[in-house]
Amino acid sequence: MSAPPRVAFLTHGGPAIGLGHVVRCLSLARALAAAGASVGFFAGRDARVATMIDAAGFDVMEGNWEESPTATRELVVAHRPGILVVDSYAVTGAMLDTLHPLVGRLVAIDDIADRPLPAHTVINGAAGAGNLDYRGGLPGTEYLLGPRYALLDPAYAEEPARHPRPSVERVLVTLGGGSHRVTLGTVCRAVLTLDGVTVDVVAGPLTEPGEADETADARVVVHRGVSPLRPLMLAADVAVSGAGMTLLELAATATPTVYLMLAPNESNSSVFERAGAALAAGSSHAPDLGATVALQLKRLAGDGALRESLGSRARRLVDGRGAQRVARALLAERER
Repeated sequence: MSAPPRVAFLTHGGPAIGLGHVVRCLSLARALAAAGASVGFFAGRDARVATMIDAAGFDVMEGNWEESPTATRELVVAHRPGILVVDSYAVTGAMLDTLHPLVGRLVAIDDIADRPLPAHTVINGAAGAGNLDYRGGLPGTEYLLGPRYALLDPAYAEEPARHPRPSVERVLVTLGGGSHRVTLGTVCRAVLTLDGVTVDVVAGPLTEPGEADETADARVVVHRGVSPLRPLMLAADVAVSGAGMTLLELAATATPTVYLMLAPNESNSSVFERAGAALAAGSSHAPDLGATVALQLKRLAGDGALRESLGSRARRLVDGRGAQRVARALLAERER
């Protein structure tokens, strides 16, 4: 009987970049572990990320790969995983080129196709991934692109049991794991223009102390340390979100969503809009953000058919089974 494959993830997070890289790596890690793989993480310099990984039940290997390319290489050499999954913009094409001879299979998780990716497998689960021009791979690089490969927690594969209410009573606001103090306040004030709603605000692990408290209102409930967010999503009539990983999770739960662009690399947006799977509110830096969010929410509050249509189209776009598909592809390739 062969030994279980050893998989190492190399990723990071922080207040500036959020937790999207870490969350999707954990989702794939769970799927790989369920399929029999042995999984560990190189977590970077932020101790809160290491704590998050440890709480998910995975080993965090000692050492800070973010110190230098040399440190990265030395850690990989020391542990020699059979499969190395890299999810970080800080890892250049040149760094990947030095890593792929050291492991049985090098996997790059990417969003923007902005650099050569000399890896055996490239994964981009964003809705718009198929429109990107990937180049600089290895001979025979396998590309797993599009929402079929969205790396969501396996819980999102379950068919969402939604019970639509005739009116909007609960609005979920979730802007990811980074720090978005000003935007969060603007969005919450926009949501509170709806009469009689309760606002569920998710404060991520990297939210600055007191940041979510600035939304203080009798109708605002702040949730801390919640993972996964699926139960809150299913309880919400509508949501306001960024356009990254959380938008894919909301789609898998068929939650009608108004999304805003928190970062330029969030390539889900145009596809969701064209598919009629969410409503756009523009950039988080736009001076009229609050007015735009309020307008889109009023549209949703007054149109139950629109809410149902957005949710069902979003679920068709993202079925929540991407992590399992990727795990099967990686482990099947290893066995060839």
